[in-house]
Amino acid sequence: MNRFLVLTGCLILPLTVFAHHSTNANFTQEIISVDGVIEQVRFLNPHASVLIRNTSDTGEETYWLLETLGRTTLERQGVTFQELEIGARVTATGRKGRSCPKPKVTSLPR
Repeated sequence: MNRFLVLTGCLILPLTVFAHHSTNANFTQEIISVDGVIEQVRFLNPHASVLIRNTSDTGEETYWLLETLGRTTLERQGVTFQELEIGARVTATGRKGRSCPKPKVTSLPR
């Protein structure tokens, strides 16, 4: 009986540890693309983030916070902090956040 409990525990433990960082709770299945200029970069672990300013044709600004892989993982894939240069124009594509409020929109001074 003790062996059964230990074996069952050993089989269930990896499932609970793996489920710790599921992205399904945080993101929808909707894929979106955002064009804009990098305003801020946080190149940290466990997740790096990039703030992008998108300006529409009418001059309205929208800010998007993008969560990415951690610094270590990005560096292993060849992405460096220098490549995420503030002021660089980028296009980001990914899953939309589930709790993503409507983006803050401001007008440019005239």
